[in-house]
Amino acid sequence: MNINNEILIEGFNDDEVKELSKTDDFIDIVFSDAPIIFKAGTSEILGQFTKEDDRLRILFSHITGGGEGVLIKLINLFREFCKDNDIREIIWTVHAVDCPRPNIKLPGLLERKGFEIVNDPIDGSVYRKQEEIICQPDNIS
Repeated sequence: MNINNEILIEGFNDDEVKELSKTDDFIDIVFSDAPIIFKAGTSEILGQFTKEDDRLRILFSHITGGGEGVLIKLINLFREFCKDNDIREIIWTVHAVDCPRPNIKLPGLLERKGFEIVNDPIDGSVYRKQEEIICQPDNIS
């Protein structure tokens, strides 16, 4: 972690990630529906992200390391991205039910955030949350 205890994503701070998320290259790479590995804080994450009209599907297949609030950071960044891009729903899936070396704090965190264990026909037993995003209309003066 850096000196300011800021959680960086691939070496970028929040503002830099938000600026990058406005570029076509970022959108094309991140939302390609292909698995990608990235670093966030002390974690290395295998994720897959799909944008379908006004829905975002986020799948975290594997997370190693962490413990400093990486998942909360990612949840907040994706929510902001959705609000800025008129995305009305996020479907979160986290493979953390049958981990060989589980983070003992993760199930409690996910449950406090509204995730439930579901048996998905493709992914098996996973934590899942379907979240509606409230997009605020621009203020008209």
